Amino acid sequence: MPAAASAASAAPNTQINKKKKHKKPPPPTLTLGGSLTAGPGVGIARPPVGISIEYPLMAADLGPASCPPPALAAELVRLGAPRLALGGQSQDFTSPAPPSAVPSSWETLTTYSLPAPFWTQLHCLLSATNEPLTVGLNVRNGQLAWAEAMVAGAQRAATGAGLQFSLGNEPDLYYLPNLTSLAKAQPAEEAKEVGLYEQTVGYLRQALGAQAVIGPELANPAHWRAALPGVLAALHPQTVGVHSYPLSVCRSPREATIHGLLARSVGNAPRRLAWVVAAARAAGAPAVISEANSVSCGGKAGVSDSSASAVWAIRFVLAALETGFGEVSFHLSGNPYDPFYLRGGEVVRRPIEGALVALQQWMAPGATLRVGHAVGDVALAAVAAPAGEPLLLLDNESTKPATLSLRGAASAAPVQVFSPAGAGSGRGTVTPAGTGRFLVKVPANGVLALHFAP
Repeated sequence: MPAAASAASAAPNTQINKKKKHKKPPPPTLTLGGSLTAGPGVGIARPPVGISIEYPLMAADLGPASCPPPALAAELVRLGAPRLALGGQSQDFTSPAPPSAVPSSWETLTTYSLPAPFWTQLHCLLSATNEPLTVGLNVRNGQLAWAEAMVAGAQRAATGAGLQFSLGNEPDLYYLPNLTSLAKAQPAEEAKEVGLYEQTVGYLRQALGAQAVIGPELANPAHWRAALPGVLAALHPQTVGVHSYPLSVCRSPREATIHGLLARSVGNAPRRLAWVVAAARAAGAPAVISEANSVSCGGKAGVSDSSASAVWAIRFVLAALETGFGEVSFHLSGNPYDPFYLRGGEVVRRPIEGALVALQQWMAPGATLRVGHAVGDVALAAVAAPAGEPLLLLDNESTKPATLSLRGAASAAPVQVFSPAGAGSGRGTVTPAGTGRFLVKVPANGVLALHFAP
């Protein structure tokens, strides 16, 4: 054969070989069944998301009229009428009476006093939403009369949905009263903090009678890890509540970035508190994360109010539920991490709000959450409700889009997609690929929820 003809005949084979070398591997396969759809799971006993709000912000949102703006009640109903907790940092700086009704002192001068119509307005709001209420009591001042007045006001405001009280906010951060020794090393500081807290709580419990208690509302539960069983024995809470903020602009502003917010360790932060759940169970009480958000000290603009915060919130709540916490309450303080805020009587929503609404809808009480093994960088979870099609949650923890081949489903349809790119950008898709097969595309660092029929 002539050389030219030989070269010509070899050229097509070379091109074919090149094509074979560059052929993409098939996407990894996810087969529905086994532990993902029928194995042991976590029962959802209560709405998984709550709302925590500072006293001054709640008073401002209630407005000047006898009843709050209808948009506020409508927003809380949209969020699933979650538990409404009054607390946060303002809890230990709030009194039940106007300034003229209390003696002038340093404590009263640094105290926020509730407006006179506060409890009446709050009752109007709760009558429209039928939400359970948690009321935080001031332990910093430790005045029994104030606690009694707050309890009476809360009882007037609450409806039949439920009422409980929180005694103090983040007592593991309280300053010790001996100011002259603050600059010195504090031996057994934890024991002193715990002793002071237990003494004050024991005194103020007189105002509560048989009312339910949640606590101890620790900022960093690890501070009191050794003491927590004893604190629970002294407090006798019906619910064990702790706080969790995985990032902080107070500790290190540089860590509060979108990249940091989407880090796997940040979304999985509740898993590091599994020992709190164990301590609560030993005390015979359920555990919740009673205050949380993305970045402590008020959040960070551009991070806490970004679309990435919605992805983080879904990961955080799923990790909390799998760890054994029954609820996560997201905090509002008039800062960038607030899921929503009022402007002129109307509600303005931030991206994280949509995630909270979705979580309430996905995991209503009575549902079962089952977490499966990851497929590549895609974490898997399935939610089975008493009625309706199961829900599959695909969380792509990679910075690149991911495609999976879904097998064993008679039907599959996307429900919602959350992505750092925001709504309408990099959306996921579900495409039929033969009998019982679908190709599922999940956006980079995004979460795709889809209904499926086995």
